[in-house]
Amino acid sequence: MKHRGWRWGAGALLFGLLITACDGVDEIRGDLDAPALQAPTVTVGATVLTGTRDEGGTAAFLGIPFALPPVGDARWRPPMPRPFDGGVLDATAFAPACLQSGSGLSWYHGMMARVGVDPSLMAAPAYSEDCLYLNIWTDGSLPGPKPVLLFIHGGSNTGGWSYEPNYHGGPLARQGTVVVTVAYRLGVFGWMNHPDMGFANLGLHDLALALEWVHQHIGAFGGDPGRITVSGESAGAANALHLAISPLSRGRIRGVIHQSGGWPVTGGPTPDQAAARALALQQQLLGADGSLEELRALPAEALIAATPEVYRGIRFGALQDDESLPRTLQQQVMDGDPPPLNIIIGSNANESLMYIRPGDTAAAYLKDRLPEERWPAVLGSFEDDASEQSILDRLGTGLTFLCPSLTLADAISRAGGNAWVYRFDRVRPGFATIGAYHGAELPYVFDRHDDWLPTEPVDRALTATLIDYWRAFVTRGDPNNPGTLQWPVWETESQQAVIFSDESSVMTHPDLAFCELLSER
Repeated sequence: MKHRGWRWGAGALLFGLLITACDGVDEIRGDLDAPALQAPTVTVGATVLTGTRDEGGTAAFLGIPFALPPVGDARWRPPMPRPFDGGVLDATAFAPACLQSGSGLSWYHGMMARVGVDPSLMAAPAYSEDCLYLNIWTDGSLPGPKPVLLFIHGGSNTGGWSYEPNYHGGPLARQGTVVVTVAYRLGVFGWMNHPDMGFANLGLHDLALALEWVHQHIGAFGGDPGRITVSGESAGAANALHLAISPLSRGRIRGVIHQSGGWPVTGGPTPDQAAARALALQQQLLGADGSLEELRALPAEALIAATPEVYRGIRFGALQDDESLPRTLQQQVMDGDPPPLNIIIGSNANESLMYIRPGDTAAAYLKDRLPEERWPAVLGSFEDDASEQSILDRLGTGLTFLCPSLTLADAISRAGGNAWVYRFDRVRPGFATIGAYHGAELPYVFDRHDDWLPTEPVDRALTATLIDYWRAFVTRGDPNNPGTLQWPVWETESQQAVIFSDESSVMTHPDLAFCELLSER
């Protein structure tokens, strides 16, 4: 069985009328709602982009370079805009994924093996250091300008790619949203903090340049630059939120959808700690007399091979930096003054279950996370017959994903923003070993249920529910539609959330007491 979503048409007839865009800068050529045999084209600047159509007939522009290749001397430098100053650009195929060790693919393979699915059904993309590209799906048959969803993939900032099968935007585009998925440099290429670089958070700079490109050109694709929602899952959610609070975004973001990415609320490495790891990497590869310039000249494979050991125990991600992140998310939440964002925030019921290894214990997990005198109260909150696995899942989910997300919702509410909170509980048939796993909501949000995922009528109904909420949020800044279950805005007094499951419901968040127990000092 072939994995759905990997093959795309790569050519067609080029003809049609010329339609000038409202701003006089970009142009749409041809009819985006033309028959599937006709390739859609768009003019950006002075360059004609030739796109393709997905299996549903929706126009797709794939592998659009928003930056010059960050290779050679450009490694570890801020991204530079790619000029669109003439010619024809083929946008019919995805570009290579950003260079990585393969951890993104390993995540899928591990999850598939846990539920008895052949991992070979998920193939690897090509990888390259030249990877700063984005993809756009748009339905020209629908009136515009349409709201824009810019999605940032997850993968611990070390893996993943912008066109994983669950992120293809055709189904959402057919619902009236222009969908953009974007790549950014990973691992040491995007998040190393060497003291001689002069810049931190290059991955965040990549995303900011992509956002700038979208804001400038999305009108040519039928999108509304005044209604850009940035969304992400896991590390992508953390990056989306950091982008929203960064001066680099320049007020271009109208809303944020934050899926399973709560941990930056509780902190991360300091710039000095990250710089020490960069220097350790340099010493390991080049010796005591090494330099950043010599690191730039090394083969990328040598850097990737050395990274796991040198960076053991430290997360890649955005650090405090005067230009890109003057105050971290943790600082803003602790000080009680985060921006009054419009945001959907959520996590899944079993975020940590699939990561538990044989022999893991609750005591070992808690050792560096909670003072030992608090263990009896925390462990005493579980039923006597609770398994070690269920305890570990509950602790990991709570400390890393769930409770920081609720803290964030409280902080945004107090700051005058609007947060809508969810928990995703749906477990597919045969998936009890990983439950409502980390990333389980993604096929529902994008309506991209892989062939190997057991999908029942309840999953189709839940998909329609989530898409209705997401579409309303990106369209109007509020997830509620007439006739749907009304999703109340989070308030620090009532703290109500939607529980997405076989039968979705609204209630006071059921994990409040557990999170209070974990946060007691």
